[in-house]
Amino acid sequence: MTLYIFNPEHDYALANNDPHFMAPASAVKFATDCALFLRHIVPEESFIFIPHSESQRFYSVTAQQFKGIPTDIQRIQPWGWDPLVLRQCQEVFPDFAAIGPAVASNVHQLAHRRNTIDAMEFLHQHAPENLPFPETASELFTTAEMEAYVREHQNVIFKSPYSGNGRGHLYAHGHCSPTLLRQGGGVIRRQGSIMAEPLYNVVQDFAMEFHCQRGNTSFCGYSLFNTRHYGYAGNLLLADNLIEGKLSQWISTVHLYAVRDTLLQYLNQHIAPVYDGYLGVDMFFYEQANQIHLNPMVEINLRMTMGMAAHILTEKHLHPESTGTMQLEYDPTPGGLRRRMETQPPMATKEGRWHHGVLALNPVSKETQYAITVNITNQQNY
Repeated sequence: MTLYIFNPEHDYALANNDPHFMAPASAVKFATDCALFLRHIVPEESFIFIPHSESQRFYSVTAQQFKGIPTDIQRIQPWGWDPLVLRQCQEVFPDFAAIGPAVASNVHQLAHRRNTIDAMEFLHQHAPENLPFPETASELFTTAEMEAYVREHQNVIFKSPYSGNGRGHLYAHGHCSPTLLRQGGGVIRRQGSIMAEPLYNVVQDFAMEFHCQRGNTSFCGYSLFNTRHYGYAGNLLLADNLIEGKLSQWISTVHLYAVRDTLLQYLNQHIAPVYDGYLGVDMFFYEQANQIHLNPMVEINLRMTMGMAAHILTEKHLHPESTGTMQLEYDPTPGGLRRRMETQPPMATKEGRWHHGVLALNPVSKETQYAITVNITNQQNY
């Protein structure tokens, strides 16, 4: 049996790289409130572990209730591996070395953004020549290099080597302000460097989702997602053929498959030998000189992703007549989120699948501040 863990504080913990890292209170609340959304995407014969909970910590997906510590766990699969979740597992399962993957110690090195540079160079070398990919990002080590990069490229996005979901990003438009240089210098002191790339006019964000197991990589599907203020806003729930249809207005299916197959080569050579689990490669289409181009390597998320969760939800629960969205809801007022959910139309099913309506994927009580919800319509709007 597999034990699953929803630890969305993973990106913070990975950057800190300390097994005793204290995650921000907001991240802990998000993890605790939304942990049981996993029951909709994991196999029925599973347990969900909620490390930050003081009482109810182990949920049986089969029995649909909380139970004691399970004794027949053969595998542990968190949202993402980092020193914090590794310690939390070791404290509960003394024989963790027998059931935990050795890959946990490799993730910190693999998740560094410099690996996106290597991957982009691989794509430049091996993908079809008639795909005009953008230039590769740069890794900078001083604030003087930051200033020089902005002088050359004008509009620039700087990224912390360890960050995700839009966090850890800084922006420059023509010059580096003292505040930006102070913040960028802080990133360099803490993490050793900072990544830089031109800032593009993004038309559509999407991702390819993969799974690595026993040295082999398989393509799982696509995800279409929206961003708000450069951070994650939500995913569309669409079948892969509909996503391919939408993307085909900017790229041929032949070229899209060529990018996918080239990524599979890279992942099989550089990631799969030392990593087991899901990963997502974020991409986007952007407009430049009145033409649309593909950036096939924005970042590699070496963990489970909301995009992969949306893909599983679509395949497992969505009726073929319907489409929808998955998003994160937040309301800090006591009972506010529950009242908001009570005003939404309940989920209606057809042939055992979601057809139209709204559903919170985690329990919502008066104390709940976060919920992952789906909003389903039986119209093909996307």
